[in-house]
Amino acid sequence: MKKPLYLEFVNKGIANRFEFKDYELIEMNNNLRKYPDLFYKILMHEVSHEEGSYKPKDFTHDMKSKTPGLFRFMIKHPLSFTQVMPFYWDFRRNKVVYDISVITSWIMALGIMAGVFFGLRWLL
Repeated sequence: MKKPLYLEFVNKGIANRFEFKDYELIEMNNNLRKYPDLFYKILMHEVSHEEGSYKPKDFTHDMKSKTPGLFRFMIKHPLSFTQVMPFYWDFRRNKVVYDISVITSWIMALGIMAGVFFGLRWLL
């Protein structure tokens, strides 16, 4: 049985989908409403995530996502940069929130940087 899916506007990040016991929630940055095309693309991206807990398909879905204009939006609205933080404190829920896709991305980036560093060190 599918859970109800709700939309809530917040003043941080870009967009996230959370699973709760009885429902799922998409949080979207309130400022996205000023950019209807960007808002729609991001909303459709979040809706198309798998229902339920995180799956490897979700990571692939995030990595293949292309959203023109997103970086300009982030520059104009600096609180949206919390989207690239793997962990942050959610004051409304009074708990730590984490994003598996962002954590995986950071691990991959750090692994590549370490490989380049040690590869260059070995060559030189």
